[in-house]
Amino acid sequence: IASYINTRLRDGLAQRIERQLLLGNGTTPNLSGLTDAGNFTAYTATSGDNLADAINRAKYALWATGNAPDTVIVNPADWSAMELARESGGGAYLYGTPGTNAGTTPFGVAVVMSNHMPQGSFLIGNLAGSATIYQRAGATVEMGFVNDDFTRNLVTLRAEERLALAVDRPSGIMYGDITAS
Repeated sequence: IASYINTRLRDGLAQRIERQLLLGNGTTPNLSGLTDAGNFTAYTATSGDNLADAINRAKYALWATGNAPDTVIVNPADWSAMELARESGGGAYLYGTPGTNAGTTPFGVAVVMSNHMPQGSFLIGNLAGSATIYQRAGATVEMGFVNDDFTRNLVTLRAEERLALAVDRPSGIMYGDITAS
């Protein structure tokens, strides 16, 4: 049971950290995530664009500022829509045929899929050169008694990790909607 609890708590902690790194609003106890105001440059969407169009436009906009993007973060539903896009009239798939692996590096930028990225939005950037995660302590899971837990047959569990996100170059990160409304 202890192993099961340890695994589940660590998985939940990893999910929470991923969400904080992307969407944290900076209000205690939250991190200031990549999509928090001031940590990115706004991407201006173009009407009628799909995900591939948006990635390509943002990639070259970043390169124009001297930032070669290495990562794009998308919602899995948006990635699925890109994989299912076809030529007009229901023709061939634009991003590889079913049964083949077209890869997850459109225009040479590695894709990371996250359920925490809002559907219809994406983030692209030179994350290796623009942001740093400072880790004070790795993931720990602790169990013990607090107050009258022993007499009440209870055990207190805690899973935590101590870290901070610093965005040194917001100009190296773009975030916004895939298409203009």
